[in-house]
Amino acid sequence: MDAEARKKELKEVKSTNARIQMTGIPLRYRGSTITENVYKIPLSYLVYNKYNGRIGTEVKSYEVQNGELNVETEHDKKKIEEFLYNSKRDRNKKTMDSLLKDGQQRYGIVTADGKIVDGNRRAMLLNTLFNEREKLGYSYSQVEKCQYFLAIILPEDATEKDMQQLETIYQMGEDDKLDYNAIEKYLKCKELKKYFSEKDIAEFMGESEKQIIKKLSILNLMEEYLETYGYTGIYTRLEKTEGPFVDLDGYLESYKKGGANVSGVDWPYDELDINELKIICFDYIRARYEGKEFRDIAKTGKDGSIFAHKDIWESFKALHMEKVPEDEFTTDELREKFPNEDLSNLLKSRDADWTKKARGELEGNLRKHSSKVDDKRNASKPLELLEKALSALNSVDTNQSSFFEDENVVQCIKDISKISWEMKKLLDRKC
Repeated sequence: MDAEARKKELKEVKSTNARIQMTGIPLRYRGSTITENVYKIPLSYLVYNKYNGRIGTEVKSYEVQNGELNVETEHDKKKIEEFLYNSKRDRNKKTMDSLLKDGQQRYGIVTADGKIVDGNRRAMLLNTLFNEREKLGYSYSQVEKCQYFLAIILPEDATEKDMQQLETIYQMGEDDKLDYNAIEKYLKCKELKKYFSEKDIAEFMGESEKQIIKKLSILNLMEEYLETYGYTGIYTRLEKTEGPFVDLDGYLESYKKGGANVSGVDWPYDELDINELKIICFDYIRARYEGKEFRDIAKTGKDGSIFAHKDIWESFKALHMEKVPEDEFTTDELREKFPNEDLSNLLKSRDADWTKKARGELEGNLRKHSSKVDDKRNASKPLELLEKALSALNSVDTNQSSFFEDENVVQCIKDISKISWEMKKLLDRKC
């Protein structure tokens, strides 16, 4: 059924008193509150909103790789249902049991031509209960009510802007925002920015204007990360990366602006240096570094970081550029080499292969230079540093063949001996 046919059927629904289930329902619409009815609508008159906030990441990533989904075809309808089901697998069984026992308790919102604005997941579960009743072991009489969806039907003049506002207000209020995964919230801000100011978006989402501006900045950084690795538009590659992006966005902003929180940086970095910092941090995010380890690279404040000290940063950067491997294949090469394989799986596998090869180099380089930062912090505590050096020397295994074969070992021992002798002479003079 196409949009015009659905519009005709829904107009008939609105003109039939028997279809009215609730009256006097307040609806916030275009800056004011209107009163609407809730109607009992055959699900066959409706189509899913494929860019619904809960599945936007999955759908947009899928379309970049496989082409646009058509909500009116059975195949693509099933794909959208799959995304909707997987978005809340833990709650679906409970919700289905409730729908079966008590019916639909919360009404949805649909457009005049049948696109579901609010209620995609409930509609999917109702469709599943009715259309797959035999597979699920239910009789027709048990699921007869599940072929209908209770919803407000919006005025015919409702636009995409109206739909975005309504979806945000009714799905991202305080009670529902936990249903959204982290990346969906950022994408929703981007969609809304096409029509509304940051102040308006903040009101819809129950957040501050400052938080919305921050989300848009973080999403820009995320999208730059995706572009760096050839993943433009494939937002599923951002899974479990929100924390490091939040940290990195803050660090980059501070370094660009200067100010008190970067006063501990001991060198005159420039825009190119900040960009190199960003690209190196992208590699650590790709390898799923987070927390204190990740923050040691670039954090601002009095404790400093690797980037805060020119000598440590230059050494860290040089070793990173030398040791961290490149990908074996670009995204386009993967498409060409494996045309019949799912690109999402190929990219996931490529990231896993790269991480496996790079992890040791990333970890060793970070540990080595984080230790140097610690030494800088403890420069005013000579005994702690000497005890640390003594402990390290006592840990050297002189039975290893590399102790005798590595030419650098001899030079390192000479340097240690020279430094310790100079310190001894200083102490002797003091005494």
